[in-house]
Amino acid sequence: MYCKYFGLRAHPFKITPDTRMFYSGAHRGAILDALKYAIMAGEGIVKVVGEVGTGKTMLCRTLIQALPLSVEVAYLANPGLSRLEVLRAISQELGLTQVDAGADRLELLNHLHHHLITLHGEGCRVVIIVEEAQGMPLETLEELRFLSNLETRSEKLLQILLIGQPELDQRLANPEIRQLRDRITQNFALPHLRRDEVSDYIQFRLHAVGCVRVDLFSPAALRLLAVHSKGLLRRLHVLTDKALLAAYADGSLRVSRTHVRRAVNDSEYAREGRTLMRRFMPAGVGLAFALVGLVSYAVTPVLKPSAQQLKQAVAVEPIHQSANAVAAAVAQAAMDVSPDSSQRLAERITKTRQWLASVKKGYTIQVMLTQDHKLAGLERLLQEGALEQLEQLYIYPAQVDGGERWNVVFGEYPDFATAQAALQEVPDLFQVNRPFIRSLKTIRKEATQMLALAEGASS
Repeated sequence: MYCKYFGLRAHPFKITPDTRMFYSGAHRGAILDALKYAIMAGEGIVKVVGEVGTGKTMLCRTLIQALPLSVEVAYLANPGLSRLEVLRAISQELGLTQVDAGADRLELLNHLHHHLITLHGEGCRVVIIVEEAQGMPLETLEELRFLSNLETRSEKLLQILLIGQPELDQRLANPEIRQLRDRITQNFALPHLRRDEVSDYIQFRLHAVGCVRVDLFSPAALRLLAVHSKGLLRRLHVLTDKALLAAYADGSLRVSRTHVRRAVNDSEYAREGRTLMRRFMPAGVGLAFALVGLVSYAVTPVLKPSAQQLKQAVAVEPIHQSANAVAAAVAQAAMDVSPDSSQRLAERITKTRQWLASVKKGYTIQVMLTQDHKLAGLERLLQEGALEQLEQLYIYPAQVDGGERWNVVFGEYPDFATAQAALQEVPDLFQVNRPFIRSLKTIRKEATQMLALAEGASS
């Protein structure tokens, strides 16, 4: 959504690991090299522990891609396997398709052992990688320990890499599997990013998707991201993505501390260590407000409203009392219009005035922005729309590129998620204009600015 706006080739902070953007800082490059060495040197059992969101999956997938073709990998993403199931899974991963589906443990072990000897004779190494290993049953871990005993006179036939959360250390401390613990030859821990590394990481990810700027995030925004992410990559991705979306929504070319605050308040992290009431303030507040001037929707040849209609349209009384000034600034000589059309339009404008005076928070969907401040095209729109659709239309004045126009929005929604769902249900009549979500707070701000401009022009 915001990639083109900020000049990015791709999404820089996806949750799904992209090995092309592996960050080698914060000891991750060194750990990757050590893991490659351990596997190629036949180190037996190796363990990597990291907190949730530290980048274990990214490290694992990068490792698999970095290993030479002579290394056969059996990747186990589901740790909750029984002893028999883990043998079947490893056999399948290594391409043992001739094993009977009803084979017992002994048969599976024999087939697997012979296959490992064959691979060794061909110069291949075999590594079993277990993700989320803290969830593996003790008996299954013990089965892996038994597999690690398979060897020739001089070398192990396979290596085992256990990757898990800190609970893995607790599980390995169980006396029942002390033999497995004693066979672990290398231990690595994925650290959190330090505060100074957060800035480097964000800049690295942005550069990887074509961002040439070094000031896209303000120093204050970076400090706040470091605090609230706690150095966890997954959390940092979530917050940074939301902060970029908030900046895009505000039409800002730089992510500020305010945008990060919005991102934090829109996340589950806002509740950590605080007693504030949960608020739903998505980072997508008022999407593309700054780009409104670029989104120009065609309407039919236009007619002028009467001064009375304009007075009704812009008199947003709780915001400002200068509705007459706006009417004077934007009204021109009135032209003949259909009485029925004028009445219907006047009613919607009056409803909009009352609506803007009463709403405080929430979202709506912008479905049209006129090319000028004439209203004939809007009258035709009201004639074409179904009655139930018209009741959800609101029309108000806006200042765009130095000229007065009319905005048309559809519906009122309490939160961003509800507005997103409603976006798919916008009537076909408006879909041609590529509708998008806006915040009511931003719309009220626009109305205030319009009134202020009009008041200055009339003084």
